[in-house]
Amino acid sequence: MVTEEHRENREVDVLILGGSLSGASMGLLLKRLEASWSVAIVEKSRAFKRRVGESTSEVGGCFLTRVLRLSQYLSQEQVVKHGLRLWFQKEGNDCLVRCGEIGPFFQARLPTYQLDRSTLDQHVLDTAQAEGCEVLRPARSTAVELGGVGRNRVVVKTEDGQEVVYAAKWVVDATGKAAVIGRQRDTLEPLTSHATKSVWARFRKVRDLDGAELALANPDFAESCYVSRGSATNHLMGRGWWCWLIPLKGGELSAGLTYDPRFFRPQPGANLTETLLMHLRGHPVGKWMFEEAEPVEKDILAYTQLAYRNREIVGPGWVCVGDAAGFMDPLYSHGIDFIAHTVMTARACIANSLQGEEEEARAARAFYQREYTACYQRWYDALYRDKYAYLGDADLMRAAFLLDIGAYFIGPVHFVYRNTEAEFSKLPYHGPIGGFIAWFMSFYNRRLVRLAEGRRAVGRYGAHNLDRRDLVKPGFAPGPAAVRPFLKGVFAWWKCEAQGLFYRFLPRVEAPGDLPLPAPTPMAAPGTEAVDTKRRATP
Repeated sequence: MVTEEHRENREVDVLILGGSLSGASMGLLLKRLEASWSVAIVEKSRAFKRRVGESTSEVGGCFLTRVLRLSQYLSQEQVVKHGLRLWFQKEGNDCLVRCGEIGPFFQARLPTYQLDRSTLDQHVLDTAQAEGCEVLRPARSTAVELGGVGRNRVVVKTEDGQEVVYAAKWVVDATGKAAVIGRQRDTLEPLTSHATKSVWARFRKVRDLDGAELALANPDFAESCYVSRGSATNHLMGRGWWCWLIPLKGGELSAGLTYDPRFFRPQPGANLTETLLMHLRGHPVGKWMFEEAEPVEKDILAYTQLAYRNREIVGPGWVCVGDAAGFMDPLYSHGIDFIAHTVMTARACIANSLQGEEEEARAARAFYQREYTACYQRWYDALYRDKYAYLGDADLMRAAFLLDIGAYFIGPVHFVYRNTEAEFSKLPYHGPIGGFIAWFMSFYNRRLVRLAEGRRAVGRYGAHNLDRRDLVKPGFAPGPAAVRPFLKGVFAWWKCEAQGLFYRFLPRVEAPGDLPLPAPTPMAAPGTEAVDTKRRATP
C-alpha cells in the first residue's frame, strides 16, 4: 500500500511508466494536444540500451514522419530502408547468386527506416522533455495503485533514494515487455499457438550486397536490380524459420533468427552467438556476408516466447500501449505500427477524460478494449497462424508476399496517409470491412499452409527455390495502385493451387517428422530477457 510517510507528494494529470518510444510518444503527443496538461515520464534506465535493430513498415514510417514529425532527424541520423527482400535456398546449393529472390525492383515510394532504437528513443524522449514533459530518470515505480480516474497513486523511487508519491489522474503503462500493469493484474498470457523463439546480435565486418566485390564477380546479378539490396531488410528464409539482416548507421548490422520449434530448431553451438552465426552461415547469402563477420561483444539477446497479449489493456484511469499491450511477430516489421495505433487510440481515452467528457471517455475505453481484442486475433489469423510452415517455399511465399503487402497498401497504408489522425486512432482490421479483409487473408493463409503440407508430402517443398528473381515492378503504392500486385498475388496463389491438384497424383515420399510443439513457456519476469554470451544455447 502507498502511505503518506514518503518524502514528497506530487499531482500530475498523466504519469507514464516507461520512456522509450511508446511512452515518449504518448507524452509528446499529449503535450502537443494540450500544453497545460501536466505529464511526467518515469524511465528506469540511465541510458537506453541497444535494442534489436528495428525496421519500420510504411505505416510506422507515417507515424514517425507525419505524426511525430521526425523526418529531418530520421534522414540525418538513421538509415533509409529500401523495402523487404526475401532469399531462398535449396539443399545442396552453395552459390549466393542462385538463391531465389523476392523483393522490389525500384526504390521504395514511401519513407521507411532501419532504426537504432537506442538513439531514436533518446531523441523522442528529449523532444518530449523539451516540449514540457517532466522526465524522471533513472527512476522506477515501486508501487502502483489503480484507484480510478484521479485516484491513482504511484510511488516512484529515484536514483538518490528519494521516493515520490504521484497522485495521477491517468497512468500509462509503456514499459514494454515488462508490462507492469499487466503483470500486476495477472492479465498477460503467452500465445501458445504461436510459440516462436528468437535470438539476435549485432555484427561488424559484414560484406556488402551492393559492394564492388560481389558486383565484379557477378555483374549480371548486380545489374538485375535497380535499388540497393543492402539497405533493404533482407530475410533469409527456411521452413519454420527466417533471419533478418538490418543495416544500422555506423556500419554495424543487426542479425536475428526467429523460428517456430514445431518445424525447426537450430543446431546449438557453444553459446548463443555461435549458434546464431552458424545458422547464418548455413545459408549461401549469410555464408558470403558473414564469412569474416565479428559479433559485437556482450550484445546477444533472446526470447523463448515472442508472442503474448494482455487481456485487459484499459480501465478507469489507466491504459497500456505498445509492447505492454502485446506483441505478435516481427516478420513484417509491424512493431511501430502497433505502437502508433495503441498510442493514438489511448490518447483519445485520456484526452476525453481530461477534458471532462466522461461519457465520451467511457465510450473510448470500451472502444479501445473491444477493438484491441478483435484486432489482435484478426491480425494473428490473417498473417501469422502457422505461417512458418511455408516460409521456406519460394512459390508459396511469392503469393503471400504479393497478397499480404498488396492488402497492406490497399488498406492500412492508404488510410493512414489519407486521414492520418482518424486512422491511427483506431486499430487495424476495424469494423465489418476490416473483419472481412482479415477473414479473406486468413483464408488464403490457411490454404498456403495446406499447400505447403501437400508439397512436403510429395517432396516438392522448395522445388523452385533457385535461379529466380521475382522483382516487383513497378512496386507497391498506396490505394488503388496496389490492386495490380495484389491481383498478381491472387494468380500466384491460384497457380500454387493448380500445382497442388497435380501433386496429389505423385507418390508420397518419406519426410522427417515435425518436431513436437513444446509446452507453453511461462512469461519471463522483467529484465530476464538478456542472455549472457557465454551461456550455452538451448534452443
